[in-house]
Amino acid sequence: MVNRRVTGFLTQDIGLLLLLTCIFIGALTVGNASSDMFIESLVMLIGVFLAILFAGYKLTSLAVVSSGFQIIVYTAYRLFLAYSSYGRIPLVCYIWILLPLTSVGAMLLFIKGNKDTERENERLAKQVEDYVMINALTGLYNLRSLYNDLKKQIAYAERNKVSLSLMIIELRDEAELRNILSRTNYEAVIQRLAFLVGESIRLEDRIYSIDNKGTIAILLTCNKEGSDFVSKRIRQKLSEQNAFEQVKNRSIRVEVRIACLEYDKEVYGDDIIQYKQKVESELQYDV
Repeated sequence: MVNRRVTGFLTQDIGLLLLLTCIFIGALTVGNASSDMFIESLVMLIGVFLAILFAGYKLTSLAVVSSGFQIIVYTAYRLFLAYSSYGRIPLVCYIWILLPLTSVGAMLLFIKGNKDTERENERLAKQVEDYVMINALTGLYNLRSLYNDLKKQIAYAERNKVSLSLMIIELRDEAELRNILSRTNYEAVIQRLAFLVGESIRLEDRIYSIDNKGTIAILLTCNKEGSDFVSKRIRQKLSEQNAFEQVKNRSIRVEVRIACLEYDKEVYGDDIIQYKQKVESELQYDV
């Protein structure tokens, strides 16, 4: 991985150096052109710049075709002048035959090195994301952590013959809240919701933020009756008049749906995804 990154940076540096060299040679040629060749040199330099621009916007085919067409037209023009006046072709003309394709090649080399670097950065970012276990908005453990812990807690509950329940809490009318509130206030609602729910559960219970829409999951070491008690306590906490007063200058009412199911080995087996989805399906009955 390190070698690929170094190769990408090296390719990018070589391409940039070659591109600057081509531009310098072109500008120097125009600056020292004789009066009878100044116009054609200036036109050729503009053509080189256009081809480089096409390459810079990743229009590779157009860049190559335009530079090739420029070389063909200029070569035909110079050959015509040479044969019609029985003269020789000035040495400076050979620069304009080589420069267009060389400049485009240098630009494409620079882009390739940059693309390789970007691709490697994207790969690294994806790898980091795969290992992230924390929701950046709320600071709680995320869905990946929930699945990992759920497996462990199920095994622990089976060994010790204790009950295990999964509770999911989602914002009611989340889409409307997103549209009504500014992004800052919407994120503040999600953060405040996570904080209030965290204050309403026991220390041994585990809380997770499983998406960026404020949905919260809780692993409870209790049966159905115990989870109903926790649900009532959360609703009471969220319904307090000053629960979300820090979000805006005026108090806003935030309602949630809550669903909870006790884990049953005979029903769900080891399929934790089905278990979570079953709990989520129960949310529609909380009206």
